[in-house]
Amino acid sequence: MSWPVGVWSLWLLCLASAVLGLVDICNTKPKSLKLEPMCVHRKPESPEKGTTLEQGPDKVPNGTNPRVWELSKANSRFALTLYGHLAQAKPSTANIFMSPLSISNAFAMTKLGACNSTLEQLMNVFEFSSIKEKTSDQVHYFFAKLNCQIYRKKHESIELVSANRLFGEKSFLINETFQNISELVYGAKMMPLNFKEKPELSRMIINEWISNKTENKIQETLPDGAIDSNTVLVLVNTIYFKGQWERQFDKENVFKTEFFVTESHSCPVSMMYQEHKFHYKMFSEDKVQVLSLPYKGGEISMVLILPRKDTPLSEIESSLQLKKLSGWLDALVETKVSIQIPRFRIEDEFTLKENLEALGLKDLFDPSRASLPGIGGERENNLYISDAFHKAFLEVNEEGSKAAATTAVVAVGRSINFQREVFIANRPFLLLIRMSTTNTIIFNGRVANPCDQL
Repeated sequence: MSWPVGVWSLWLLCLASAVLGLVDICNTKPKSLKLEPMCVHRKPESPEKGTTLEQGPDKVPNGTNPRVWELSKANSRFALTLYGHLAQAKPSTANIFMSPLSISNAFAMTKLGACNSTLEQLMNVFEFSSIKEKTSDQVHYFFAKLNCQIYRKKHESIELVSANRLFGEKSFLINETFQNISELVYGAKMMPLNFKEKPELSRMIINEWISNKTENKIQETLPDGAIDSNTVLVLVNTIYFKGQWERQFDKENVFKTEFFVTESHSCPVSMMYQEHKFHYKMFSEDKVQVLSLPYKGGEISMVLILPRKDTPLSEIESSLQLKKLSGWLDALVETKVSIQIPRFRIEDEFTLKENLEALGLKDLFDPSRASLPGIGGERENNLYISDAFHKAFLEVNEEGSKAAATTAVVAVGRSINFQREVFIANRPFLLLIRMSTTNTIIFNGRVANPCDQL
């Protein structure tokens, strides 16, 4: 069956739940896998000067594949680049929250079917070209290995799971190689739906699948009208994380205080307090305090970056690159810190199309220039990405990052201890949820306005 040029569109969905298997691929070697997408991008032997932000030797942890480490860095660079664009586009008082890992996973699956300049732009925008391999096909293998490390079972109190799925129009012929590699590498099985005759029912089925995979935290990801009779394929990636603090906050030490959204506007929040040893440091030259709060198990932590009182968060955002962030994280030392952070719940959703086009991913969204023959084959090569959706949720309370009932707020007196540092997050701050063993940013964003959240 032939599909008219310009009629069929490809919908790509990227989803992150809040703060959120693969087969035996976790124990395989590259040569034993036949990862042969239709097109392969070969990068130049000598990249142009300045294409890589970090120079010099990198300390790769024992037991970590160097290429997996590089992929993790590539994802982190993309995370900061996309965040910087969102921070400029949104009001300074707006919260931002996303999962760059979820977005990269979904577009890596799309890259399986891309050719020509579409493939080259995907490699560059998502920083895959920075990995020290000459061809693009190896990225999928290293993504599988990275996912194996991230999603393996950790502490019994930690839930970190990812699920991928392809939803395809039942009459559309998906390229067998694309489908096989998607399932092998990303665990993305195909579910046929009747987009052509029942688009609204299809949208409801996909949204229900997403809701189930994220413990009902993410609802209605695909808005009304997102699916129509021209839709042929939806790619979904979900990430769900629930963790308990290694050192939980005492509910008796929660008190009401003001959070200063701006110098002239504040609101009451429920502030959590504790004093203990954490990895922390004040960077006077950079005008920030950096605090790492570990979850049980020690592999995953929430990093808070708090500007000095006289420094607007926008100043920190505009200069934040991976090299600087990595330097901060490497310099943290165990220190006794008196910390105050608000309870908060933030939700964020946005379409990725305009943001990614601004970063250079233009052909993928253009029906006249998109090249995705590896998804439907040459007979079906009229596909393009019409839009991409991302939705994320995060809740932070005394127990950790998860959904929980609200607790009574009790103000308590605290004695002054001059032999410790003080970290009071009563103004906008940045946050990361990261896996330390692979240095992977799983979620990132900013808390600019926690008012009326809990």
